[in-house]
Amino acid sequence: MRLRDLLTFNLFLQLTDGVVSHQAFALGAIEANPLVAAAILNWGVVWGLIYNKALACLLLLLIFALRRNRRLLATRGLSVTASVYMCAIIVCLWQLLR
Repeated sequence: MRLRDLLTFNLFLQLTDGVVSHQAFALGAIEANPLVAAAILNWGVVWGLIYNKALACLLLLLIFALRRNRRLLATRGLSVTASVYMCAIIVCLWQLLR
């Protein structure tokens, strides 16, 4: 898989995580991450999620920017973040659908 594909997949996962999180909050779930919970408390669900997802996307773009000098590090970084978010989304969906 090319680095650009990994970046695109990671950005898609961020969007998916934001939508799933919004749906979970609408059903009464609470945020486990204290940083995200603080942003949601201060700015509301929508703006708190947008802020945190935008920050996550900027960090993904920073990892992608490393590809010129540290290609292996960028590939592993994007692979790990995709794996973690896939697991998180699967667990979230499992919790919502049970």
